[in-house]
Amino acid sequence: MASDGTDSPPTPARRGRPRSEVRSRAVLAATLEELIEHGIGGIAIEAVAARAGVSKVTIYRRWPDKIALTLAALEELPELRIPDTGGLIEDLRQLRVELLFVIEESKLGDVLPALMAERRRSQHHDAISRYIEQRSRPFRTIVERAIERGELATSISPDLVAQLISSPLGMSLMTQDEPLSEEEWTTVVSVVVAGIERTEERHADHQRRRRAGERDQQPG
Repeated sequence: MASDGTDSPPTPARRGRPRSEVRSRAVLAATLEELIEHGIGGIAIEAVAARAGVSKVTIYRRWPDKIALTLAALEELPELRIPDTGGLIEDLRQLRVELLFVIEESKLGDVLPALMAERRRSQHHDAISRYIEQRSRPFRTIVERAIERGELATSISPDLVAQLISSPLGMSLMTQDEPLSEEEWTTVVSVVVAGIERTEERHADHQRRRRAGERDQQPG
């Protein structure tokens, strides 16, 4: 059939990812591999470039040094899935399992302690702090949920409660051959929660005594 002159223009061919994005992904993947093999202290831009099949200039154009490159590569790791079982201890128990799985799968268990050490002496202090805070956020989210549903009644900030709960697990990951077991982790959480509850009870009792004392001092 003859054309009526209103034919639609041909659909342009679908393009793949920009070459720069492909190179960036190759560099970040190579960085993770180098971190697994050599850690932060042993990583070299030259080795990353060779593994990724790019020039050093390509890397330095986007990441000024190995700490900036390390942070960018670590951002590629999957976020922790945040359990929501309706119970604080069970949520934290499942989060521990999730955290250990990610560390084991990525084989980067030694990188975070080294990164925290770099934070004190690196020009990337703020960026490292933001990354650590981001990775710690699931603990705070679980604590906030427990407070919202009335399971955990406290005037202590969720951030501080999350630190009290997560620090023993973090220390075991950094300083021991094996992290806290599920039983040990549950014990830690139970002790922290019980301590918070006792603190709140003592605070409430102190407030009641203070108010009673004020009433007694009022003229009859």
